[in-house]
Amino acid sequence: MLAWLKSAKAEYDRFILLDRDGVLNVNRADYVKTLAEVSFYPDALRALALLEQKGVGVILISNQSGINRGLIGWEDFFEIHEAVIGRAEECGGAIQAAFYCPHRPDEKCECRKPSPAMIFAACRFAGIEPGQTFFVGDSATDILAAENAGCRGVRICRADSRGTGALAPVEPSFTTLLDAVLSIYGKNF
Repeated sequence: MLAWLKSAKAEYDRFILLDRDGVLNVNRADYVKTLAEVSFYPDALRALALLEQKGVGVILISNQSGINRGLIGWEDFFEIHEAVIGRAEECGGAIQAAFYCPHRPDEKCECRKPSPAMIFAACRFAGIEPGQTFFVGDSATDILAAENAGCRGVRICRADSRGTGALAPVEPSFTTLLDAVLSIYGKNF
């Protein structure tokens, strides 16, 4: 598991956990491999700004098996990570931490979603119990990871997403991160 922490101590009372590809930026069938392939959803950037404005800390939880598949170089991976953090800040948002699993499914690691390990690590960093937060993702493994951790899973089903895995309809599910955030925290949030 790779972890990036903005500071040694979380400074928020509330947190939300987000998958990256398919939630903040367009997911690709061939993986997001370089910065040139990162395309942010405008609604996601607005949602990040709203969360920051309302004092909700954001933590990313993301499988990135393209690294161990040899499709994403370390330099590209860190360039993408830094761009995501920077773009969030440019738009008035903030990301407090990010937890990434670089392993392929066949490596059977402890951290790859649907394992709850990255969610547990994020909650330890935030000083919260998993049941006190939501995990928003676009795939079956995201929702299963939320269930396995004991937090509330919310699925984003974008028209252009390649959200993976068969899953019975999940309630709630939304077409944008902004809609999910407004539903989670209320329209007057």
